Amino acid sequence: MLDRTDEISRLIEPGRVHRRVYTDPDIFEMEMERIFSRAWLFVGHASQVREPGDYVTTDLGRQPVIMTRHHDGSIHVLLNRCTHRGPKVVNERCGRSNRLVCCYHGWTFDMDGALIGVPVPEGCAAGFRKEEFGLARAPRVGQYRGFVFASLGPDGPSFDEHIGPMKGNIDDLVDRAPEGELAFDAGMHRYAYDGNWKLQIENVLDSYHVPFGHASTVNKEGVQFARREGDSKGAKVVEGDQKSASTAASWKDRKSYITGNGHGWTSNTSLDEGKRSSATFDAYKRTLADKVGADRAAQILTPRLHNSLIYPNMSIMGLNIHVRVIKPIAVDRTEVTIYPIRLVGAPDAMNFGNIRLLNVTHSATSFVQTDDLEAFVRAQKGLASRMTDWVDISRGLGDEEPDRALNATRGLATHEMVVRAQYKAWLGYMREAA
Repeated sequence: MLDRTDEISRLIEPGRVHRRVYTDPDIFEMEMERIFSRAWLFVGHASQVREPGDYVTTDLGRQPVIMTRHHDGSIHVLLNRCTHRGPKVVNERCGRSNRLVCCYHGWTFDMDGALIGVPVPEGCAAGFRKEEFGLARAPRVGQYRGFVFASLGPDGPSFDEHIGPMKGNIDDLVDRAPEGELAFDAGMHRYAYDGNWKLQIENVLDSYHVPFGHASTVNKEGVQFARREGDSKGAKVVEGDQKSASTAASWKDRKSYITGNGHGWTSNTSLDEGKRSSATFDAYKRTLADKVGADRAAQILTPRLHNSLIYPNMSIMGLNIHVRVIKPIAVDRTEVTIYPIRLVGAPDAMNFGNIRLLNVTHSATSFVQTDDLEAFVRAQKGLASRMTDWVDISRGLGDEEPDRALNATRGLATHEMVVRAQYKAWLGYMREAA
């Protein structure tokens, strides 16, 4: 088992990383211990447990957890493991109940994890106290505008220290809802690919690949299909004919930003905002203006962000809106869940249109996501080659510049500053002794 910090450090150099970070099972085991057992991870959204008794289950790294809404309205993140003989207490992905009952021996827990029932209690050992056998809780839980995060580590940076300026990226999405609230109640897309989890994390903020990896989404004029309600066409990403095509200037000029802790975002896609209009979008725009005022509505609807990454396991897309959650399964296996977002208070047709467009772009059989998954699988296979050990991430190295207005560092979105920032955070976690 790899455990030498100096050996880990040698895998990351300025502008390149060793292929072992994607292919070595021992490194993956360390990631599960040093990142996914300690970092602040996205668990779910408060709307998924809207009513008392609601619950959803997921995994934080390898630890199965339950997010519940207690009868007093509080949200809890509980370890999904019976304190008697160990089975998962809840096997369903979601549901509603006034109690949680283990299928094995019937031990019963309240929605805050407290043990409230033990069958045949006279058989318990002398001194047995139910208070000592509640479900374990995530040591730390943080919430911001409905987004719930948890850390399985008892200490480390606070939630506010971890998320920092990325609260503004959450605000950017939530503020689009006329009622100032989101709902994760429109289903999900879930799929897996045969590749390392970091391939998806890197891809979230990679604008360099779009003209090539998503060439099938671009028409003869070099323009993508429309990906928002009210647009007649999408962004121009390619200039020239097919024989002499090059990345469009407006695409090359887009920016990326990093804020520390592996987080970052890319600037908005260049679209013709003045012509954005449809019966559905116009009705939504009026609804939002009625709630927040015309000036504030115009500010909210002026796009600022394309993709945002909250390291290490979730991203927000601001174009065709959704939240993506990345879950490592094995060194060469990753699960991805895409949650469509419903803007509470928006016209039904607007929310329907957003969800329908997401089916086109980010479902398992979509025009966009499938391109990325193919690239991830090919990358994992290619990285098995031992004749070239290093992966180049040097684009734009040395060209970064401070953006004091945004409390961030800025670079071109077609550069690889954001990937280097992710590996800086990765190395910080991996250097910490167990």
